[in-house]
Formats: sequence, structure tokens, C-alpha cells
Amino acid sequence: TSSTFLTLFFWKNKIQLDLLKKHLGPFLFCFFTLMFLLLMQFLILHVDKLIGKDIPITIIFELIATNLAYMVVLAAPMAVLIASLMAFGKFSELNELTAVRASGINPIKIIQPALISAFILGLFLAWFSNNILPEANSKARSLFMDIRVKKPGFDLQPNVFYDGIDGYTFLVREIDMETDSLINVILFQEPSNNRKRAYIRASKGFLQSEGDQ
Repeated sequence: TSSTFLTLFFWKNKIQLDLLKKHLGPFLFCFFTLMFLLLMQFLILHVDKLIGKDIPITIIFELIATNLAYMVVLAAPMAVLIASLMAFGKFSELNELTAVRASGINPIKIIQPALISAFILGLFLAWFSNNILPEANSKARSLFMDIRVKKPGFDLQPNVFYDGIDGYTFLVREIDMETDSLINVILFQEPSNNRKRAYIRASKGFLQSEGDQ
């Protein structure tokens, strides 16, 4: 009886360890795959604003690094979901659950290490979201603001209407990124208490920052 108990105990521990190993591989694969996809999405949205605009490469890497924080918060839970489906699906497919029940072992005890690991990961993500993520988001916004102040034409795209300046909408046919010169400009000035609606055309203009505006 004592030997049977020890056999069941070690067998149970072996199954628990094997179940954790079944989680680890899919979790890491899914996590880094999702991080890669989210990073590619970020680069696709912003690469045309960052490349070729005389922005230091160190600032670009810092901007990417600060945006990785929100990607971690998105990727980790999705990776846990996929890893759990794959691990427990494999566990059920090999009829290991049936063998565990036939041996008189409570299935809840088998999944205890997985539940504990999920709880620890949940605590880490809660700490990460409360402490690291806000700082990273604030830093990313500050970097974007610094880039916009130093490179006023950062948000502009040729032949695309831009309304990022209150009270104005304008269209630029061509932009010289090195000098922030605007070529063939059409400006629509919205009416206010002090002025009427205006439509202005210019063959050339220059965009600059005043203070942090």
C-alpha cells in the first residue's frame, strides 16, 4: 500500500511536469509570434513617418522599445489561451485524462501546477500593467511629441488632407523633409468669432514649431 501510494505520487508529479512542458513550448512560440505580428503592424503604420525624415536611429529604436510594452500585455493572454488549448487538447487526445481517472487521481490535482503558473503570470501582468505600461506609454507619447516639435512635417503626407492643427485643414502636393518646405499648398481656414472662412493657395510654404506647438 505504501509503495502503491509512492508510485501514484511520483506518477502524478511526472504527469504534472509533463503537462507544464506541454504548455511551455506553445506558449513561447505563440507569444513571440504574436509579438512579431504586433511589431510588424506598428512598423507598417508608422514606418513611413519614421524613415527618411532625418530622425536619429536611436530615437526610432527607443520609440519601438517603448511601444513593446502594450504588445506584451496583448500577446501574453492570447499565448496562454493557445498554449492551454494545445496542451490540454494533446493531454485528452492521448487518453491521459482517462488513465488519470482510472488510477483514482483527482484531475484537479493534475492541473494544479498549471493553475499556479497562470496565477503567477496573472500577478506579473497586473504589476506590469500598473507600473511598466503607463511609464512606457507616457515615454512613447513624449517621443512622438518631441519628434513633432523638431520635425513639424512628421504627420504630413503628400496629397492627403491634414487637420491636425485646430481651425485649419490643408493639402500639400509635395514635401521636402530635410527643410520642412511645403510645395503647392491648399489651406482651408475654418470660420471663428474673429475671422471668416478662408481658402488660401500658395506655391510654397514652410512649417515650423513655436515652443511646443
